[in-house]
Amino acid sequence: MFTIRALTFFTGSISSRRELEEEFFHATSTLIDVEKSLMERGYKVFTKRVSFPGLTREISLKLIEYGGKEFLISTGYSKLTREDIVELAANGIYTPILHSESSSPEKAEEYTETIIEASRRSLLAATKIAIGFHSKDFITPYFPDSSSPGYRLIGISLLYPRILFEVLKSTSSLGEAFRVVFSEIDKVVSIVKNTSGLNVKVDYSLSPWMSESVAEIYEYSGYSLLDPGALYYTWLLNKYISEYSNPEIRTGFNEVMLPYTEDSKLLEYGERGLLTARKLLYYALTCVAGVDMIVIPENRDKLKRLVLDTMALASTKKKPVSLRAIPVPRMPGDKVNLGVFGRVTVIDY
Repeated sequence: MFTIRALTFFTGSISSRRELEEEFFHATSTLIDVEKSLMERGYKVFTKRVSFPGLTREISLKLIEYGGKEFLISTGYSKLTREDIVELAANGIYTPILHSESSSPEKAEEYTETIIEASRRSLLAATKIAIGFHSKDFITPYFPDSSSPGYRLIGISLLYPRILFEVLKSTSSLGEAFRVVFSEIDKVVSIVKNTSGLNVKVDYSLSPWMSESVAEIYEYSGYSLLDPGALYYTWLLNKYISEYSNPEIRTGFNEVMLPYTEDSKLLEYGERGLLTARKLLYYALTCVAGVDMIVIPENRDKLKRLVLDTMALASTKKKPVSLRAIPVPRMPGDKVNLGVFGRVTVIDY
């Protein structure tokens, strides 16, 4: 059975604290009901999330009162100061930054300062901030780069590397493996829709969580991420995601994701000194999240240049790209404690 990685309620528009309270209560009640229906049918929900449509400063800061372990919260694409972004992130609120202006060293420096300030406040605070290089109407259940379109909707993403791996081993056909796995998603969507009474969208991205490794699938198939051919295999995986997913309910990234600290095989590569930020950025040529959750030395100039490279890549690729970095006052090869992600090896630029 699937694990639903993210069960996300996208709220309606909000213009007052009262509307915030009402919408949050409705969202959480709905998510609890949907989770119950899914669990009764054998599915597990990994996280429940509430994504807001971009809020005023006053209303955004009110979210700190709603933060907790049961529900993850995103402000959506709000116009906030650096200080507000850091304060929200330090209090556990996901705060996406939408890159809506022309790319420039000055803009990259602004993002760099925000990331470093958040990381100095708390390493986990930096994990709550992402820079999204895409249009404002982009919708995904994946945090931090998530914002409601301003009307109620349920978004889901699935944790399926292990199931895909098992089906792949039994069929020896990558396309057939995706067909089998994605046919199960239709059942999940039906349950969520019938319980919530809302339209449901799916981000079909192939994303890892520790031992549910995406990088492991590459190795099994003979296309290690460390060797030539990795970009081809990423393209192939993305091709099948596009081919076998349902375009009527598809939303978000719908590509391979390679977040460094969330994949046990990538963490192993990092510990062995086989990964760098530039190599992960190289992967992003054909996948969405090659620059996600990277733990790197705190170096303003190098981080700014990495942001500039990501800007250039996003502009060239013409597909949504996000960047999430955790700069730390350590050297490559050192380890830092990253909470739920465990002890993580710092990689070089």
